Amino acid sequence: MEVKINSEELIKPSSPTPQHLRAFKLSLLDHLIQVPFTPVIFFYPSNSEQAGPCLDVPQKLDLLKKSLSRTLTQLYPLAGKIRDDGLYIDCNDGGARFVEASVNMSLTQFLTDLDLVLFNKLVPSIEFGIGEFPEPTHAVNIQVNVFQCGGIVLGICNTHTLHDGTALEVFLKDWAAAARGSGGGGGSSGVAARDFMVAAELFPANDLWLSDSSKIMFNSM
Repeated sequence: MEVKINSEELIKPSSPTPQHLRAFKLSLLDHLIQVPFTPVIFFYPSNSEQAGPCLDVPQKLDLLKKSLSRTLTQLYPLAGKIRDDGLYIDCNDGGARFVEASVNMSLTQFLTDLDLVLFNKLVPSIEFGIGEFPEPTHAVNIQVNVFQCGGIVLGICNTHTLHDGTALEVFLKDWAAAARGSGGGGGSSGVAARDFMVAAELFPANDLWLSDSSKIMFNSM
């Protein structure tokens, strides 16, 4: 199987983040997470045989980008950049990394003769920052793989610092809602800017001795 990278771009929020929200402080709990990123893959077969109108591949890609842009307006830390010191996210509206790729086989063929090693080709490669325990440079990394049959595999590889299972669910639900046109900016979760700040206030990362200790324990395992 050959996966060809056709393009790569940064999808920015549809509206700018207010200046007072530009520095997103990470909590002490965020620093205890030693797995730098969490990959997840979704499979969507071609809908060309379904009854009624359906979008072609270029229309789907355009819809994914536009709805992602609207989603990042509300979940603004995901469009930021992880600082080298790891203490906060610079919410500079830099955008989410969006990679388009094509695969030289049908999705049915791929799923019929599965090779788990090939799954690595379906998620975006990660560019790491500086440090002994590096974090991905971009908080959100997405690769859309288009198979010859028109089927699409969506590979997402986001930083675990911002995205545990629950947070990833919120992101995916809001993105899906924005793609369906449900609400102006996704908004299915009702997440407000205030909600992002609670963890850092309850568990401030002023003293990182616990984080350093967790790294030592993680290495020993």
